Amino acid sequence: MEYEVKVKELFDINEINRLQRCAKNKDKKEIIKWGQQFEQCVREKYLQEFKNYYLKQYEERLKDLDTATLYTLHFNENCKFGNKRLKSVMDDLAATIRGFYNREYDRTEYRKMLKDDGIKIEDF
Repeated sequence: MEYEVKVKELFDINEINRLQRCAKNKDKKEIIKWGQQFEQCVREKYLQEFKNYYLKQYEERLKDLDTATLYTLHFNENCKFGNKRLKSVMDDLAATIRGFYNREYDRTEYRKMLKDDGIKIEDF
């Protein structure tokens, strides 16, 4: 596994030497301290790997959503949007999403406005 290799990279000759010195001195407190430090190092490495993996997956899902939206708006028989209209729609979509995340817009309010216009989100 990829993660196993990364952990093995952490347990290099320097770490082995540090552990060996702790064991040689028969200092249980130092061995515990080494173990805690190594555990912290491994935890940080895994958290960073997970964060990188999660962000990469998140970016890919956003690209998938953009692709599906553009494809549908362009190839749907009722839309047939061209480049100019697609850019306009995608710019509006990006601004709306940014507004949600920056708390400039209220999702509940937008859902209510859609409902009031006869659009049922749960139908989609």
